[in-house]
Amino acid sequence: MTENVIIIPIYNDWKSLNKLLTEINTTLDNSDLYKILIINDYSTQAININNKNLDRIKEIKILSLNRNLGSQKSISVGLNYLKELNKNFYITIMDGDGEDNPSEIKKMLSMAQMNLDCVVTSHRIDRKENFLIKFSYKVHLILSFFLTFHWISFGNFTCFNSKNLTKLDLDDVWYAHSAAVIKKCKIKKIYASRQKRYFESSKVNFIKLIEHSLRIISVFFKRIAINSLLLIFIIQMFAVKFSFLFCTMILFLNLLVLITKIKNFKKSSIDLNSFIKEIKTL
Repeated sequence: MTENVIIIPIYNDWKSLNKLLTEINTTLDNSDLYKILIINDYSTQAININNKNLDRIKEIKILSLNRNLGSQKSISVGLNYLKELNKNFYITIMDGDGEDNPSEIKKMLSMAQMNLDCVVTSHRIDRKENFLIKFSYKVHLILSFFLTFHWISFGNFTCFNSKNLTKLDLDDVWYAHSAAVIKKCKIKKIYASRQKRYFESSKVNFIKLIEHSLRIISVFFKRIAINSLLLIFIIQMFAVKFSFLFCTMILFLNLLVLITKIKNFKKSSIDLNSFIKEIKTL
């Protein structure tokens, strides 16, 4: 029987998590072994999980962190934990707020089983945020493409065989999971609409989108620095109009990326004991 682990990072939103677990349970069947790995990102609210009637989920394990890291770093901790198990299984990563559709899990798992050396990525074809967020997201996609040569239009919702953990640089996941995946792994795409959050409004705002964009770009820091120097050289060679302004903007962007890299810098591979306060199995 194949073992499947679903990683869900959570900060306080236990109400949404309980609804998500119920919906996950209804979409699964008993032909595979499903386990849930919840990364409790130093929630200020007490853990509140209703595991009754989850008959198709064989185990729920909670890794409680000893500090608030954010979703990307929480995912990195979770993947490091699974990597240390040194077992063969399938991993699905999804957000806990309901925006990732649980009914897509079986499709993604099936594709991952047919493509053991690939990461299956869910690309959102419809977003429900306001115009400013949608426009900013498009700008982010275009800017990151020109800087990294990758069109990174997916987020955390991914599925893959654990053998890919040897290819995936978990230090890069520390900055941004999607960038780490596309940097080192082959991907298989599926397309799905972004679902409405179960409760409350989206926590994404303009500032958080900029921060996330910089974290994604920082994964390709060396490539961006080289591309930026090349671009500045071309601008100067052809005496492009407003060349000083363009060069200043490029250098400023590189400074922001460098600051992001330093701010989130991790000296060495994750020592799980330094981040995990408690491991609890329900």
